[in-house]
This record gives sequence, C-alpha cells and structure tokens, in this order.
Amino acid sequence: IGARSGRIGRLYLAMTLLVAGAATLLALAPAILLGRVAVGTFLGFLGIQPASLAAPWWAYGVVVAVGLVLPPLLALPPLVNASRTTVRAAIDHHGGGAKPSAAAGVLARLSRSRRLDRGLLLALRNTVRRPARFLLSVGLLAGAGMVFVAGMSLSAGTEAIAEEQQQQRTWDVEVQLASPAPVGKIATLVARVPDVGRVEALNVTQTGVAGPGQLPVTRTYPDQGHGRVSLNALPVGTSLLPAPKLLDGRWLNPGETGVVVLNQVARNHTLPGVRAGDTVQLLVGGAATTWRVVGLVEEKGHGSGVYATAEGFAEAMGQPPRANQLRIATTRHDEPTRQAVADAVNRALTDAGIEVRSAASISRSEAISAGHLGPVILILLGVALPLGVVGVVGLAATMTANILDRTREFGVMHAIGARPKAVRRIVTAEGVFLALSSCLVAVVPTLGLTAVLGAGLGNLFFSAPLPYRISGPAILIWTAVVILSAVLATEAAATRASRMTVREALAY
Repeated sequence: IGARSGRIGRLYLAMTLLVAGAATLLALAPAILLGRVAVGTFLGFLGIQPASLAAPWWAYGVVVAVGLVLPPLLALPPLVNASRTTVRAAIDHHGGGAKPSAAAGVLARLSRSRRLDRGLLLALRNTVRRPARFLLSVGLLAGAGMVFVAGMSLSAGTEAIAEEQQQQRTWDVEVQLASPAPVGKIATLVARVPDVGRVEALNVTQTGVAGPGQLPVTRTYPDQGHGRVSLNALPVGTSLLPAPKLLDGRWLNPGETGVVVLNQVARNHTLPGVRAGDTVQLLVGGAATTWRVVGLVEEKGHGSGVYATAEGFAEAMGQPPRANQLRIATTRHDEPTRQAVADAVNRALTDAGIEVRSAASISRSEAISAGHLGPVILILLGVALPLGVVGVVGLAATMTANILDRTREFGVMHAIGARPKAVRRIVTAEGVFLALSSCLVAVVPTLGLTAVLGAGLGNLFFSAPLPYRISGPAILIWTAVVILSAVLATEAAATRASRMTVREALAY
C-alpha cells in the first residue's frame, strides 16, 4: 500500500524502543530492592557494616543505557530484513527459510530410514529450521547451565579444601593463651588432664616480613586477623602438623636455627620475588631479626604463615622456649570427649594462674573456614537462576513463534490424519531437543569457566587456585531441571498446535 522500507523499519524500531523503555522502567524498582538486599546479605556474611547501600549515579545510567540500547541493537538485523521483504515474498511465506540449513538437509536424508521414529526426526528437523532462533534459545539456556554448574563445581572445590584441612588437623582441641608461658609447665599441666593423648606446644606470634635493609610492614584489616602474618615456632618432632606441599626448597630440620619457611600467602603479600636461599627480616616483639628462607610451601585455607623451629625462635628472642598455643590429641576423637577435654584444660591452666584466651574443639575452626567462599557461591547461583528463567522464557517465545510460522504445516498434518496427540508429541520433543542441545553446547565452556573462576577466586582468597572439581550432581540437577522446564515452556505451544483445525490453517 505504498510504505517504503525505511518507514517500515522505523515503525518497528520505535515499537522495539517502546517495549525496551517499558521493560527498563518496570525493572528499575525491583533491581534496586534486590540489589540492596543482596549486597546487605553478602556484606553480612563478611561481617561488614556498610555506611550506605545506595548505588552510585552512574550505575543507574548504565542500567538505563543497556536497557534502551541493547534490545534495538539485537532486533536491528531482523528488522532490516523484514523491512526489505517484497510483497511477493510475504505472500509466499510459509514459515520455513528460503534456503534450508545443512543440518536440516542431513536430517531429511535420515528420515528416509524406516527404522527411525519419523515423528522425532520431524521434531529434530524443525528444531534447526530457524538457525538464529535455535542459537538464541540454546545460548541462553547454555549460559545459565554454565554458571550453575560452575558455581556448584566451585563449591565442590572449596569442600575439597575443607576435606584436606580436616585430614591435616590430626589434633582434636586447640587452646590459645593470652600470653606465652613456659613450655614445660603448661605441657605438664595439660598432660595430667584425663583423655589427653598427646600435647604439642607452639608459639604463634604476629610479625612483619621485609627484605634486607627494609622496614617490615604488615597490612591487616581492623579485626587484626585477616591479612596479618603469623610466625609459627614449631616444637621438635612435631607430628600433629604434617609438612605442607613444597613449592621451593625444603622443610625445616629439627632444632635448626636462623632459618624459616614461608607459605605462598605470606610470600605474595610481602615479598613476591623471594625464593629459597634468600634472606628476610622479621619484626617480632618490636625487634628486627634476620632469617634465611630455606623453603616455600603451599597452604590452602590458611592465612599468611612463616614457620621456624622453637629453638630458632627462642635463640632469636634470647629467651627459653615459650608457647601460647596448644594442640591436643585426645584418646577418643568424638565431639563430647573433645569438649570435655577443652573445658578441663581451661580449668587446669586457669587454676595454675595461666590466662586462657580460648579452648575449643577443632570442629568450630572447621565450620568457620568452610564458610569463607559461601557468599561467592551464592552469588554465582543467584546469577544462574534468573538467567535460567530468562532462557526458559526465551524458549517459550521461540516455540510460540515457531508454531505461528508453521500454522499451515499443522493444518496439512491434521488434514492427512495426524492425531492431536502426535502433534503435541512433536512440538514437545522440539523443546526437549533444544534443552538437550544447550546441555551439550555448555560442556566445553563450563570446563573453561570453572577453571577460570577457580583460579581467580582461589588466588584472591588463598593465593593458590582452588582444586579443580566438576560437580556431577550439578550436571544431573541442571539437565533434569532444563528438560522439565522445556516441557513446561512448550506446553502452551503444543496445546495450540494440537488443537488447530484445518479451517484455521486455511484462513491464516
């Protein structure tokens, strides 16, 4: 009726902008509310009291810009193609592409075999009939699956660290003293407590690390815990602390003096270039002392640690061996025995005039260390679930558009005797094929995403990559969820296709 291509394109582009603007306005209020709740919860996990939960002004600008610009950009290629459609092409439109895809051709040749289910082959052929729609639906679902499985796999990696720590903790009760006390005195007092099998006393002191001629500085958080560097003076013949994984050099020899071993966290936070054989300075009790590094070790789930022998530390400080921390192995390793021993040791030391800061079972320490990456995992899963919902909505929209495109096709099927049940089965199978395709497409990216996130988060929290784990349960859960979602998403389209009459198809 005389409309030019440019005018048609502008008409539908304006419609797209209107929809994008309405969607952006509707999303702003829930986004602000959910954002504040999520940030408040995340900071609560970390024990941080925020001064304000208000987002900066540019964040709203980014949301509005993306909401108004991205949809028209994505819609531009099909809008340009549609605006250039000729009258003849529009009248001859039958729902399929002018040029069938290569995959559709292969499936068409497979349909000649009488051994294969023709209904399922037809559904599979229709799935790839529109490559752009196929890729969009599969991409959305694959992206959600990638984030979900990667998040659960990171959780499995953190659980592997917790299991490794449990294997390394061969003691049952940990006691911290308010100030160092003579090793012989406290060891004798604790050894008299019932159910105590073995006692090891060590001295853990906050320190700073620097190179020769430099001033040792320690960067800690206000809680005086996170970020600090601890010097651990180990007793001779310690058996309750297995030697960590060596990265360079060697472990401490019994009784040697003037040497230390650094873990990777202490090295990365203080002297990233230090190696075995180098000399470092440690600031202990306000005095700078010189030590030779004999080894570097890797510890996951631990803070910055420097290890020396009890004899070496005593010599550097010019005093007899003292200890402010006890590790106790009980005769029975159940929780009631651990708690009873902790209480008894607390009373014994307090009665002897030694102030105890804490005495508790190691179960508490394990529970604390297990929750460090919990908020990050929750964020990843929180991203995956909305993305999965968007993917399912996109799948429903794709199937609805496919049914509208193939109105005449379904009319022909009904005319030649296809039953509603068979039509419904074909349409539902198309949605299931899309869901399964998304799972297959997500396999390789998920492996890469898990490795990248594991390395990034591990280096951020532990200065070492997380153990690489792929969660089998997460794969099974996501596959089941996405297939069920695909069936539900195609239910409306399948019902419409199964109830379509020949008259409706002819009138379309």
